Amino acid sequence: MARHLLLLAISATFGVSAHSFFNARFLIVILIFLCFLYYTAGLRVKSLSLHLVIMAIFLGAATLADHRNTTVYNGTESDFIITFTHQPNIDGNALKGFIESERGERLMLRYKIITEQEKENLIRLLQIGLSCRAEGDLQIPDKNRNENGFDYQRYLLRQGTHWIFKADSISFQECFVDGNSMVVSIRNLRMKGIAYVREHFPEESSGFVSALVFGDQTYIDASDLTNYQRLGLVHLLAISGLHVSFLTGLLFYLGIRIGITRERMTVAILIFLPVYMILTGASPSVVRSCLMAMLLFLLLLFKKRVSAGAAIGAVYMALLFFQPNMLYDIGFQLSFAVTFSIIMSSRIFSHYPQKTMQLFIISSICQLAALPILLFHFFEVSFLGVFLNVLYVPLYSIILLPFSLISLFIHLLLPSIGQPLILILNFTFILCNKAADAASSLPLSSISFGKPHFIMMIFLVITLLGLFLTWEESFEKSKIWCGIMIVLLLFQYNVQKLSPFGEVQMIDVGQGDSILIILPFNRGNYLIDTGGQITFPIETWAKKRKKFNTAEDIIIPLLKSKGIHQLDKLILTHADADHVGSAKELIDHFKVEEIVIGGGNEEHFRDLDFVSRAREKKMKTTVMKRGDQWVMGGARFSVLDPHEKEENKNDSSIVIYAEIGGLSWLLTGDMEEEGERELLATFPQLQGDILKVGHHGSKTSSSSSFLEQLKPRAALISVGKDNRYGHPHGDVIRNLEENGTRVFRTDEDGSIIYKFYKSKGTFRKTLP
Repeated sequence: MARHLLLLAISATFGVSAHSFFNARFLIVILIFLCFLYYTAGLRVKSLSLHLVIMAIFLGAATLADHRNTTVYNGTESDFIITFTHQPNIDGNALKGFIESERGERLMLRYKIITEQEKENLIRLLQIGLSCRAEGDLQIPDKNRNENGFDYQRYLLRQGTHWIFKADSISFQECFVDGNSMVVSIRNLRMKGIAYVREHFPEESSGFVSALVFGDQTYIDASDLTNYQRLGLVHLLAISGLHVSFLTGLLFYLGIRIGITRERMTVAILIFLPVYMILTGASPSVVRSCLMAMLLFLLLLFKKRVSAGAAIGAVYMALLFFQPNMLYDIGFQLSFAVTFSIIMSSRIFSHYPQKTMQLFIISSICQLAALPILLFHFFEVSFLGVFLNVLYVPLYSIILLPFSLISLFIHLLLPSIGQPLILILNFTFILCNKAADAASSLPLSSISFGKPHFIMMIFLVITLLGLFLTWEESFEKSKIWCGIMIVLLLFQYNVQKLSPFGEVQMIDVGQGDSILIILPFNRGNYLIDTGGQITFPIETWAKKRKKFNTAEDIIIPLLKSKGIHQLDKLILTHADADHVGSAKELIDHFKVEEIVIGGGNEEHFRDLDFVSRAREKKMKTTVMKRGDQWVMGGARFSVLDPHEKEENKNDSSIVIYAEIGGLSWLLTGDMEEEGERELLATFPQLQGDILKVGHHGSKTSSSSSFLEQLKPRAALISVGKDNRYGHPHGDVIRNLEENGTRVFRTDEDGSIIYKFYKSKGTFRKTLP
């Protein structure tokens, strides 16, 4: 039964997926699956018909859910009565979180806190179920503005949220609580619990205790969380089967020991689990674990038994039927994939009687099961995590999870006794985090493979299935599949070296510049500028826990998705913050062979923070000026400027003339009119097919005379959406259009990509 239910769960997955992705490739995959069922699983026509019916039913469920996912607003509304339905997040001077309007529609709230006193009042006042009058604007969420980036609009839509409500004012003095349901009471208890942990536990451990007890990772230090993610240990910080098994087992044992009958304890646990599910945030892993436990205890109450495989299959299908969009949640995918693999690998564990070896095998199976999902979403995996899980899983399950619960419980009852326990717990977390930080710098801590192609994903999944099925008999029989897996991963790791295609991409970094050049067969990966934000002094209370950084949040994930493992040149055109502001973070987290700056203007870079870091890492730094050039991979690069020391930073920009993919490119940094005139005087025959417009389309650049001589066929403008400077200037756009130049701009088009093969290529925009 369990085996057949799991196969039906796969058919249900196909049914839900068909609503969003049905095409010829998808149909081929379904046919392969049906052939597998017929020839390998031994199912006949009648059973195959059942699978087709299941696909149709779940396709209908997904279609119905999409049909109901509509908005009642048109975007012009400004007055609302909002109700806080989920725990709001106060981060620095920003308040955000899911709310519900008076018309019953879910919105994403964004509100800027004005004063420190207001922030303190909000921390004290806010609770689930609080309703307030608010004024503001409805905004459509952003789609992914860069290739392979996170699609925030799609993420919110799949949670039934169509609008971001940017509140200008919220009348907190007039707020009221209308009723107080059981769910609201439990959610408020969760808020109070998290606040209690924040107040009484040290900063180093409070975030981890909140994650382990209440399922809230908000307050974990960003660097610690990154380390756990890189090492494949972040699952330990999510409420899952480990926590549910520990708590239910503990409660059941204590109840029996004090004389409560098994039947009554079973009923008590069936009541406790839904409460616990809400108390810990109801994430996909929590829901999966609690529903599985409830199903098993319910059947136990009626003296029935069901295998864990059948239980997880039934829970999976039930969740997909009622909430089809859960399929696209990464936590949902990882939770079920890993749990499926563990449950179905019981025969594999029987080959290894030693407990330590079993733990290593479980860790290996979990990493393998998560491999395709991690590569698709995060483009990298940790092989070191297989070994670290052998250490960290027992550490968290036997020591840190119970110790966190006990310390919190005792501190609530007897603070004087609980405080020493908290200090011991804090010291343990510090040691664990330091070990994770040290491990994250090791070679195998995280390996980038790039985002796999659809065909590669199919091969990976088939290979994993073959590996698990043959491993059940013996490891010897699975060696061929292990070999195939290694070959596939080696191919994926080196896919860029094998690609005859090149690329020039203007990355959307907001109000700044960053251009990525990828030459065919990995002959050169160049990044021109890193973007960066101009920072202003801000009071301590208003600082966010994690500040947005262009390199960490945009550029590095993009490079990883492309399978790029190092930059051959990091070219920094000039020293303005919106061009070099993220250079330090880039060289901290990514291998850079050579940093290039402009000659005669070295003093502009002298006091920038990335310079000392580059020296520490002994990175090669090259100074280039007019006349320097290089040829690589069929592309030619010539430096036209700078030629002397410039007082104006913008006119000190490195200007590059490049011949790439059959087109000539003029990349001008922030060069202004005076620099343009000097350039035309020195190179009177200068022309270019593609112009990177100087200074984000400012009126001080791209003069009429410059455009008339250059005669560009297309112009690229890197500019922030709704920027405060009014870039690009209307005169610049008119000049370009009058010259018959096609304009691409990142504020409207997202990243702009030119992909080429030999001397031919095409442009495309990320935003439609």
